[in-house]
Amino acid sequence: MPDVIGHYLATKRVHLVLDEAHRMKAGLGSLRGALLLNVSPLPIRRDILTGTPMPQSAADLQSQLDFLWPGGGLGARIARGASPRLVLGNLFVRTTKADLKLPKPKRHFKQVPMAKGQMALYGVVKSEFVRHASALRTDSRVDLQSAKRTIMRLLQLSANPLLALKGIAAEAAYFDQGILEQVVAEGASTKMRAVADFARELAAQDRKSVIWTIFTDTILQMERLLADLNPVTIYGATPTGEPSDPQSREGKLARFHADPACKVLIANPAAAGEGISLHKVCHDAIYLDRSYVSTHYLQSIDRIHRLGLPEGVETNIWIYQTMAPAGLGCIDHSVSRRLAHKLRALQLLLDDEDLHDLALDEENADDPIAWDIDLEDVRDLVEELEGRAVWVEEEAG
Repeated sequence: MPDVIGHYLATKRVHLVLDEAHRMKAGLGSLRGALLLNVSPLPIRRDILTGTPMPQSAADLQSQLDFLWPGGGLGARIARGASPRLVLGNLFVRTTKADLKLPKPKRHFKQVPMAKGQMALYGVVKSEFVRHASALRTDSRVDLQSAKRTIMRLLQLSANPLLALKGIAAEAAYFDQGILEQVVAEGASTKMRAVADFARELAAQDRKSVIWTIFTDTILQMERLLADLNPVTIYGATPTGEPSDPQSREGKLARFHADPACKVLIANPAAAGEGISLHKVCHDAIYLDRSYVSTHYLQSIDRIHRLGLPEGVETNIWIYQTMAPAGLGCIDHSVSRRLAHKLRALQLLLDDEDLHDLALDEENADDPIAWDIDLEDVRDLVEELEGRAVWVEEEAG
């Protein structure tokens, strides 16, 4: 296929337009990026389209600029630390949601406390992560892949402890059986139940909702938990096909739009954050969890907040965060803080008021910290569930 594309571009006068250009940010480090950079001198003109040109950092721009202007050196300037705003200058055009006269969405942050077993397991995993990752602060050797796996496990624990147990099973020797049994006994997390209850509240008002989560197993568990709302699900394994096929991505979207009994779409932003429009029938997006990738967050919002929104309709973004005890540290707070940082960088580059509002909402949201529980309470709970607690009789006041 690369040979076919290269031959066509070399023998025809082609104006090449690259949509979702941020997907080539890895440059020569990915097959997609390498192909695009290798053929970039061949078209007579190149343009790129993207709403999130630097989802992680300024380095994301390097390969896109090298694609647009091969040999121009703009990517190298970014690599040397030049300001993206200075490098780009007037080389881009952005149509903002304000330009489109879209009413601003309302964002709501909802804090949910942890269950006991979840809190204990979160405390143990977090302590292990801090111990292994402390080398990051001392320039020592660190297993970055292991650190990333633990971060994903903390994200799982925040939303769906039963899913995290699957990854922990291979290391069960390091965890006391009492904690694991408590997590299993608790079943679906307090956050999952809170999201399910809220989706039912919306359905009772004849409002459809889309629930976003980054984990496939969580999608499937939420599908069972919300069976009474006749949900449809979209994730990486969902095949494309005809709208008449109820198991295809297109068929599921058609059902969500047309079936009044289907009140919920449960989806992964990586799989359904692009290329679909829900704004005609759905005006509530519920985030069970979020990743550190700003692209996934921004594009998932755009599924329900986009051009063509019916007049007078209010768009609501509901962000659920798990409350962690003071001193334990909250992964949801870390995600929110990093998203705010990345949104600020995009806002400075693109001068977009909507991005400013998004970042401001993240910055002004209440910290998801359970101030009435501290680190010693968590340690005592771990000892209790591990059967190591020493009983001390409480004195009467």
